[in-house]
Amino acid sequence: MIDIENVIKEVSKRTGEDVDTVAMVCKHVFNQLVKIMKDDEDTRDILLNHFMKFKLKRRYKENKSKSYTVV
Repeated sequence: MIDIENVIKEVSKRTGEDVDTVAMVCKHVFNQLVKIMKDDEDTRDILLNHFMKFKLKRRYKENKSKSYTVV
């Protein structure tokens, strides 16, 4: 299985760029995704172009602050 750290090292080796710089660029999309998903006000679906789409279940679109499980 491909690991993001392996991808970062390979891109760094091929481009000659610093590993930290390549890591920042590669992880930027995922950091933004986490930020959007944690936002209590934003209920839009998230589409990563040509990759995947995250959709909120209908019950959470109406009230994202609801608890996920019943306790």
